[in-house]
Amino acid sequence: MEAFSYSVSHDLRAPLRGIIGFTTMLEEDYSTKLDDEARRITSIIKRNTLKMGHLIDGLLMFSRMTRQDIMKTNIDMGKMVAEIINELAPGSGIEWTIPALPAVKGDFNTLRQVWINLISNAVKYSGNKAHPHIEIGSFMQEGQTAFFIKDNGVGFDNKYKDKLFKVFQRLHSSEEFEGTGVGLALVEKIISKHGGKVWAEAIVNQGACFYFSLPAD
Repeated sequence: MEAFSYSVSHDLRAPLRGIIGFTTMLEEDYSTKLDDEARRITSIIKRNTLKMGHLIDGLLMFSRMTRQDIMKTNIDMGKMVAEIINELAPGSGIEWTIPALPAVKGDFNTLRQVWINLISNAVKYSGNKAHPHIEIGSFMQEGQTAFFIKDNGVGFDNKYKDKLFKVFQRLHSSEEFEGTGVGLALVEKIISKHGGKVWAEAIVNQGACFYFSLPAD
């Protein structure tokens, strides 16, 4: 599956570039000959092609992660989280609750990707709330350091929680929320390579909480 994903992802890039290129030529060189409906159709073609490009990027990242070795160093999780929030959600109006987070030993780049995926999801799925609130914290569990990120967004039906961390599995349509269905699978792959676990709990329209744990060195 990993080799297949890597090969297909690379092979799909060329035709996608062709679709984008020729559609752009139609818009620019034949703009006077296209009516409103034709322009609407070309915009749909480009939008869906770009969406497929994002999916390919996700597949390539997932494929690389399965082969990548992790290099463990000491990581200040509080500093990492603060920097990511400042990058992803400056001035978003979200109320954040973040106590001091413990340092861990892990691979800096891949754990940063874990936080990016989980924080961006929390921001996205709580964005429709009048007063979005996100809490990030930690606790000890079975000899591991566990972290969580909890939002008050749309949540999901708990009976589907086992599907969350599998490739292409999504609990919300792309019309409701953008996404590729690869992000959480990547989180699970990274944490499992660290010797940790991932899990989630939620209530529909009352928010979700995602957890991951890492061995406590």
